[in-house]
Amino acid sequence: MAIGLVAAMGTLAACAGGNGGDAGGGSAAGEQPQPGTSDASAPAAQEPQLEVYENGLPKDEKVTLKVGFFVGGYGRDWFDYAVESFKEKYPNVTFDVTASPDLKNLLSTKISAGNDDDMFDLFNTAPPGGVVSLAEAGKLEEMGDIWDYPLPDVPGEKVRDRMLPGMYESTPLIDGKMYEFTTASSFGGLFFNKTLFEKNGWNQNPKTWAEFEALLADIKADGVIPITFPGVHPSYHSWAFGPAKMFELADMNGTADEFIERYKTYGLPEFTSPEQIEVWTRIYELGKKGYFAEGLPALTHTQSQMQVIQGQAAMVSTGSHVENEMKEATPADFQWGYMAVPFRETTDQTLWIRSGTSNFNYIWAAKPDLNKKWAKEFIVWTLTLENQQFAAEKSGALPMRKDLIDDPAKTTNLSTSAQSILKYIGDNGAHTYKASRSVSISDPNLAQANKLLDENIVKFALGLQEPKPILEEAEELLKKALEAERK
Repeated sequence: MAIGLVAAMGTLAACAGGNGGDAGGGSAAGEQPQPGTSDASAPAAQEPQLEVYENGLPKDEKVTLKVGFFVGGYGRDWFDYAVESFKEKYPNVTFDVTASPDLKNLLSTKISAGNDDDMFDLFNTAPPGGVVSLAEAGKLEEMGDIWDYPLPDVPGEKVRDRMLPGMYESTPLIDGKMYEFTTASSFGGLFFNKTLFEKNGWNQNPKTWAEFEALLADIKADGVIPITFPGVHPSYHSWAFGPAKMFELADMNGTADEFIERYKTYGLPEFTSPEQIEVWTRIYELGKKGYFAEGLPALTHTQSQMQVIQGQAAMVSTGSHVENEMKEATPADFQWGYMAVPFRETTDQTLWIRSGTSNFNYIWAAKPDLNKKWAKEFIVWTLTLENQQFAAEKSGALPMRKDLIDDPAKTTNLSTSAQSILKYIGDNGAHTYKASRSVSISDPNLAQANKLLDENIVKFALGLQEPKPILEEAEELLKKALEAERK
């Protein structure tokens, strides 16, 4: 199935540590006594040979990995499953897990305290403010070598050989290096009740902006809210209407590469770029037509998703975690459908989809080398086909392994949302891409600019505030931030 990205071609240097190296391995024989000396009648005792696993790490040296685990939409069953099988294979490794839906703030507290011993070895979400500044300060371990680790369940093949095309490119680079590694893919867009769409004869795959607007008009005419998202967490709009749509507009003008590079580095114009103004203007125009839920300001993410489950709204802007996150409230026969928002004017133009990575992992650089090597081994362990299959079927996480996606017998067991996403990408030849920044700006003017935008997202979506004046004000704040950073 076409995923819409070109497979990674670069080759990273092979890991010098846990996989295939001599870390912790080898044996040291004692010096042989010289003939003719008084002590030479018996050979010197040899030091016992250190037993190692096939990955070169010692079997007898006990290690406890302190893990900070963010409990999000995918839950933690997939993680616990992987931990148990890992401990069976490597009984010298134990886990000390702190699981929390508020892990970001916990990370922030630990980082501020500056106690490396108390910090997690491995954690699966970024602290507030992102990871760029941490990476630049040398606080995070480089992770690019994992792409060249051997897969535990496919002898002779490396991680990069079996991952979905484009996942390597979707890993952010900071000063040319990788500081995170993901174990599941994710996609954003509009998720809907397939049964409701079929019942009303609504278009489940509008291919152009004109067809999309016609769909919204049909839904509203039938007395249903066309689109909802959580106003309490307005950034959820970006699952369907975020940077991917700016990339799509730039691509339509033949300037995608230039725009993406500017986006990564906060190149000006940012908030007042033609692409960003166009995105917010389209949202504003949809809002004036009443295509978003009137109750947006008070909605949480689960409440907005419940509107779709209960038939009050047709579509919700969210990510592929939605099915697992809402499984307790969803009827057994409910089927999730998926579509992207097509900003393109013709089908000759490329449709862009927000690609993400989920269950991404970071390793604290100041930890003992052996702990860091075992942390990387565990990350690779979660990529085995068995663990990927479990995470896909039980937690709804889209797999990273292309050999799972390519097997029809296995995809039939995936969640309905995952099946809908993969079919949609294939049917539309969509281009999936993860937006990321490669620089960090600490000046508070940038935070103020982002806060200004967040405070107005709902107003844009309800047709109550024209976007351009707000975007111009945000642009001026960004300019101040950039000037302060240059001093």
